Amino acid sequence: MDLTASFKDAPMTPFQVRAVVICLILIMIDGFDVLVMSFAAPAVSRDWGIEPVLLGYLLSAGLFGMAFGSIFLTPLADRIGRRRLTLICLVVISVGMTWSCVAWDPMSLLASRVLAGIGIGGMIANLSVIVSEYSNRRRAGLAMGIYTAGYPIGATVGGFLSGFLIQEFGWRGAFVLGAAMTVVMLVVCFFLLPESFEYLIEKRDAKSLPQLNRIMARMGREPLSELPPAPVHEGAESVVGEVFGARVRSQTALAWIGYATLIAAFYFANTWTPKILAEASGDPQTGVTAGVLVSLGGIIGAVGFGVVSTWSRPRYVLTTALLLAAVAYVVFASSFDRIGLALVVGVFLGMLTNAGVSGYYTVTPPIYTAKARASGFGWMIGAGRLVSIIAPIMVGYLLAGGMRPTSIFYLFAIPLVLSAVCGFLLGPALRRRDARDARAGRRGTVEVR
Repeated sequence: MDLTASFKDAPMTPFQVRAVVICLILIMIDGFDVLVMSFAAPAVSRDWGIEPVLLGYLLSAGLFGMAFGSIFLTPLADRIGRRRLTLICLVVISVGMTWSCVAWDPMSLLASRVLAGIGIGGMIANLSVIVSEYSNRRRAGLAMGIYTAGYPIGATVGGFLSGFLIQEFGWRGAFVLGAAMTVVMLVVCFFLLPESFEYLIEKRDAKSLPQLNRIMARMGREPLSELPPAPVHEGAESVVGEVFGARVRSQTALAWIGYATLIAAFYFANTWTPKILAEASGDPQTGVTAGVLVSLGGIIGAVGFGVVSTWSRPRYVLTTALLLAAVAYVVFASSFDRIGLALVVGVFLGMLTNAGVSGYYTVTPPIYTAKARASGFGWMIGAGRLVSIIAPIMVGYLLAGGMRPTSIFYLFAIPLVLSAVCGFLLGPALRRRDARDARAGRRGTVEVR
């Protein structure tokens, strides 16, 4: 029996929806935990007399940790399970956030931010895999779109709450909120977050069948007398061999290049747009407004991707959104002398790039079997995070070298086009792979095309 295919073709059960909702809440808290330092930065700088250079390191510490966690922590999910890794990451984040609450100097705060970032980086990619595995074929794009929207929603709501807490209790109050929410979700996940059924089929130890049957019962299905046949893995048995082996090498390359080029443009826009527009308008408040509108557009784009992908292939939606995003970058840069138009285009800029992120989150996990899914996806996220650190720094050097902001936006439209091409080419690459699998008598994985 092809159990995975039967789940993918059936309507989603309340049990599956609950698993996705838990992941949504977790990514909302992650969105807050990642950006809480930016909310607290003015107060921290004032209290400790921190210079801009050190403050920049504090703001980047979480991103460094996230890159490390995505690359080195997420792959553990393919060995110890999605659920167990999520619990470990929540413990790491809880310790990091609690440490931030009691940090005694800038170096201790920096270390706590790196630690929290490691847990967040390890969990974000892992949660994406859980959402992908518990969504059926028809609702996969919608589930991933809503899940991806949780990150900017958490950051936006967290920003409002942090403003109140910092005003009333000082900057430590914002970290207390993040620590408390993380600890609460650690308890919730311990009791309610299920293990991946695909991981259990792959693992095949003494506990796999009882755990799988508990999941089957919660989904209203009859228990199994034995585990379904495990997927047949050709070639190298290691996870590294599967991710970079001949069977999926081209898909891995396309996903990595496509996501990295997208995330470079994404983080450039999210980090530099407020400052660039503030200088173009001569009004700092305009820059703040632009940042809020880009974030608002991100929420709309992530949810919009999910809605549209219910009746169109996610890969087509991804490609279209990225091509339109490249156009939006050009139009945005051309409207600096018309601030009202620039603000409107800023909404579309955030909307289309976030739709692209949702797209890659949707189409990438099914490329790999359950054996290597967390590793393959986590490494892609990690590579993107490294680029997310480099891109804003590179822009600083370009501006210092005399390049106009308009030209930089034009420049970053190019990687968006490249990302669109990579996303589109994933389809033919997957079809060629499945054709080879069919000739070899191997069952392909369930794909979102």
